[in-house]
Amino acid sequence: MLSVRDLETRFVTRRGVVYAANGVSFDVGDGEIVGIVGESGSGKSVTISSVLGLIRPPGAVVGGSAMFDGTDLLKLPGRALRHIRGARIGFIAQNPFGALNPILNIEAQFANVTRAHGRADRATIRQNALEMLKRVGIAGPERVLDGYAHELSGGMAQRVVIALALLLNPSLVVADEPTTALDVTVQRQILDLIAGLIREGRRSMLIVTHDLGVVAQYCDRVVVMYSGRVVEEGPVATVFTRPLHPYTLALLRAVPRRGEPIQALGGRVPDLLSKPVGCAFRHRCAFAKPRCESETPEIRPVASTNPLGRTVACHLDVEREVPALAAG
Repeated sequence: MLSVRDLETRFVTRRGVVYAANGVSFDVGDGEIVGIVGESGSGKSVTISSVLGLIRPPGAVVGGSAMFDGTDLLKLPGRALRHIRGARIGFIAQNPFGALNPILNIEAQFANVTRAHGRADRATIRQNALEMLKRVGIAGPERVLDGYAHELSGGMAQRVVIALALLLNPSLVVADEPTTALDVTVQRQILDLIAGLIREGRRSMLIVTHDLGVVAQYCDRVVVMYSGRVVEEGPVATVFTRPLHPYTLALLRAVPRRGEPIQALGGRVPDLLSKPVGCAFRHRCAFAKPRCESETPEIRPVASTNPLGRTVACHLDVEREVPALAAG
């Protein structure tokens, strides 16, 4: 469905060049839900914004490819890419109120999405919008259609955004931290709704999140990012039960567990104002080797689990040393 290879994105600032995405590669298969995880500043949102053509100056995608059903999204002119976004790729933004137009009523926003990709009369647009709002669990959809974004609660607004993203039945849905702006009590409802609609329509999904629990419950595969790079990728069940990169291991250990002390991940994500040299995680890794200072580890398949699609970027003997670290 989607194959991203060697994605490079830069931002030119007064302080210097920010190397936000540095050779990012991953895949999303047909009918698959893939989660991208990592700390703030790891390059997750920049990666999906680059793929969707949403990077604006002073940022620029300077290399790589993003093949979607045989078409490289990174090489498409703006108009052609806009035809794909919405119709074939749906996008669920992090902040629903930022995604909705405050001066147009909700029906007008459904009309804009529909007419951007074809013709339809007002009655058809309204009927389709009502059906989508019902599917995302909104009671009284007529009232919502006639109203404005500021009249909605956070959970209702996010349901409207989901309905807009799925309106034209896209085959791939991209979600950027879709529950961050919502109350905790509403987050699970929204995630259950999104996952249900994705599975129901046999769609594929790429979801960015910092919550490993979300990935464990809803995703088939996970992409772990650090400092603008992918450090580990594979099936959720195997990555979470047998992490093969020290950063993945540290993230999993930092998850709160009942009756156990929190093992906080010390240090912070490095400044991306200088081009990364060596392993970016080396300053926070207790198991770094001298070569980690100068040699950047390449992402490579893991021999014993390659049929499962495991890849890791680390200078350690990940199949022998990292499981031993985890056991210790």
